[in-house]
Amino acid sequence: MSESLQSPARSTEVRFVPAGWLVTALGAARFVVSRGKFGKLGIAALLWAVTPRKLKLIAAGFVAAGLLVVLGSLAAIVLLAMQLS
Repeated sequence: MSESLQSPARSTEVRFVPAGWLVTALGAARFVVSRGKFGKLGIAALLWAVTPRKLKLIAAGFVAAGLLVVLGSLAAIVLLAMQLS
């Protein structure tokens, strides 16, 4: 009896699976339409669109760590400037 109650829920479950091939096809179409003028940012955007989520999270971690280092060094410079004046 419990199996019959769970089967309709399974049939209504919808999963979204991104289509990497579609992003690649759109990027190739844009390359053809723009007559081969595909800038560095366009290539980077196309690569970022097909990058796996785990790699994006790792890259975001590196960016956050770099930002923290820059902010820390700016704070140290400001403190040093305040002590010298």
